[in-house]
Amino acid sequence: MSTAAAAARAASPDACWHCGEPIPPGVDLHAEVQGEDRPMCCHGCQTVAQLIDRAGLDRYYDFRDALPERPEREPVGAETFLAWDRDAVYDHHAMRDCNGHYQLPLVLENVHCAACAWLIRRFVGSLPGVIDLQVDIADGRAQLLLDKDRTPLSEVAGRLASLGYRPHLDSPDASLDRDREQRREMLKALVVAGLGMMQVMSYALAGYIGAFQDIDPTSERFFQLISMVVAVPVALYSGRIFYRAAWRTLASGRMGMDVPVALAMLLALGSSIVITWLDAGETYFDSVVMFIFFLLLGRYAVLVARQKAGRLHSALARALPTQVRRLTPDGAELVSLVELASGDRVQITSGETVAADGRVLRGEAQVDEALLSGESIPRRRVPGDTVLAGSLVRDGQIEITVEQLGQGTALAGIVRLLDQARQFRPRLAQLADRIAGAFVAFVLTAAAISAIAWTFVDPAHALPVALAVLVVSCPCALALGTPVALASATRGMARLGVLIHRPDALEALPKISHLVFDKTGTLTRSDPELVETRLEAGLDADQARRLAGRLERVSRHPLASAFAPFDDGAPVEQAQAVASQGVQGRIDGVEYRLGRPAFVGEALEARPVEPGPGQWLALADGQQLLAWFRVELRLRDGAEDLIEQLHRDGKTLVLASGDRAANVQALAERLGIEHWHAEQSPADKLALVRSLQAEGHRVAMIGDGINDAPVLAGADVSMALAEGADIARTQADLVITGQGLQRLAAALALAPKVRRIIAENLAWALLYNLTALPFAAFGLIPPWAAAIGMSASSLLVVLNARRLGRS
Repeated sequence: MSTAAAAARAASPDACWHCGEPIPPGVDLHAEVQGEDRPMCCHGCQTVAQLIDRAGLDRYYDFRDALPERPEREPVGAETFLAWDRDAVYDHHAMRDCNGHYQLPLVLENVHCAACAWLIRRFVGSLPGVIDLQVDIADGRAQLLLDKDRTPLSEVAGRLASLGYRPHLDSPDASLDRDREQRREMLKALVVAGLGMMQVMSYALAGYIGAFQDIDPTSERFFQLISMVVAVPVALYSGRIFYRAAWRTLASGRMGMDVPVALAMLLALGSSIVITWLDAGETYFDSVVMFIFFLLLGRYAVLVARQKAGRLHSALARALPTQVRRLTPDGAELVSLVELASGDRVQITSGETVAADGRVLRGEAQVDEALLSGESIPRRRVPGDTVLAGSLVRDGQIEITVEQLGQGTALAGIVRLLDQARQFRPRLAQLADRIAGAFVAFVLTAAAISAIAWTFVDPAHALPVALAVLVVSCPCALALGTPVALASATRGMARLGVLIHRPDALEALPKISHLVFDKTGTLTRSDPELVETRLEAGLDADQARRLAGRLERVSRHPLASAFAPFDDGAPVEQAQAVASQGVQGRIDGVEYRLGRPAFVGEALEARPVEPGPGQWLALADGQQLLAWFRVELRLRDGAEDLIEQLHRDGKTLVLASGDRAANVQALAERLGIEHWHAEQSPADKLALVRSLQAEGHRVAMIGDGINDAPVLAGADVSMALAEGADIARTQADLVITGQGLQRLAAALALAPKVRRIIAENLAWALLYNLTALPFAAFGLIPPWAAAIGMSASSLLVVLNARRLGRS
């Protein structure tokens, strides 16, 4: 409903000034708004109107282009939402930033237009604890950044509810319901348009056949009238989607593709009504309903493509169970997810989903992480291993200790990235919008010139030619081709295990000439493994490894995890970890040392010498050297294949690491990477990328840690591993799920196809529009054929784009 329509309806003396609903008989309620006494239908509307007026926000009634829903009759205040102030709600639904503020999404009822967003920002955003509040009118969601010590969440929720925008904590079902409602509304309009088209076309066909068989004027008049009776309500109901969109575009001072569409519909409909009323010639009811039907068909295909791209988000958000089995000293108890706290012990059996990020304490199981990583083969998880929220336990039973909950889990981080990607408007889409906007102005001008020219040549053709130009040249295909292709590409990449954070990266990825890799955690796994044991005296290999496992129990050094599988739990007395040196302790009355040769040598007469290249740890009992252990970081799955593939593609590879030169060189030689740089600080890595860019190269950075965040932000394209640091993920354009690197190669292979299909769509749309317009202007295309041609071109680019989702 337009601003004028909304104002007119609300200004009626029998309608409520706030919601526009009829005032029930016997109700005599008023509120002073903008200095005048306004009629109200209920106490709810009266309260909201007075609230808006007292807050000095009465300009809302001038801005709105749709009437709000009638608010709840009973006033709703902060006390209704007091439960939201519990810490468990913040832990589960909010993300805390470095300033201690909480960021959380809210799903709002009754958000219709920009005026709603303006009113919410002014009225609720003025609360002292509201740091930021952004409202998405298309999504009906608000992103709130809150200082809860200054303003509790219940007060924010109470203010929203008092305005009629009752808030809900975000849940997976909220987006599903919204998507379902959008499809239902579009389908209703499509079905009505389809039925109307069939009816009106049958009348038109009867008229065309009758024209060759000398149909009598009475019958011809009857077909005109019955066509009008059917076409007018169909055009007003099914076409309202385009009228609203056109009005919103014009109200924002822009020229969108719906402007010529709505203008053509209303012009054809209005002129046909006048012609029918005056019985003055040919009408275009058949063209109008056909145009609306085919246009809705294309829009429905676009809607389905976009919602399919968002299904991964829904699937991830719905992955968590609603209740979990918490272990207490008294036994197991079922609790809801929000009652779970960090440090709790949770039992998960076969067929159940892991509710939080944690570490396995007891038991073992096959864990399916396909939803998070795309890996179809379940992985074995044993004590000491980490498990992620959203994973499914396929076989076995495990007991875990909870480490991260709610918004702190890796799953929540991925969902946030997808949310940000969905809200991001890529450069190519913005460019297509600008071209479409300019083209709309060109189409309107061409239609006007054509109509004026035909007025002098043949006035009877002026209107149909103007309609044909408006319809056939509508840049729907131009405006839809790029966003639908990117939405399909997002879905296709997600199926490959790569999440797109910034879609612009798909445009830049095929141009990359250099790839810079971080070492630890990227090409190698962050957990080392024991690869060799060399005995010196007195022990066998199993005894030596068990001693090492017991001693390393007290260490938090990353290398200690290599010995965890050999820890048999036997007691160690006076155990002590010496920073960056090693560990020492007493076992069965004997003093042992394990660690660097220099550290172990302090207990011996001489410093032992490493038996070969690599990273060696020595074990001694204070009298003699007992054994050597060589540990190394394992390569990630797919690392060798990825490097080989990139070499075949002609890419230049660089290894940049903060590790020692010997370790970096060894890995570079093992993988065949020509260029390597060791002992690199974050600033050194960024300078390296800058220098490559200064030489004209396009550089992609692949990293995982906090120290990689600056260089990820500085690269032309950045990629991070989903299991890496959260800050690295937020700085990356692409996030690789799972533990292997095979997905990166697949993404690099798909990126050129994305670019090619976007180029195909843009080329086809421009070629079609520029070719069809002259034919329509010269009267060679009737309006009905223009409707079919424009709709077919839109469907063609949508179907072409959807090929990316099947890749």
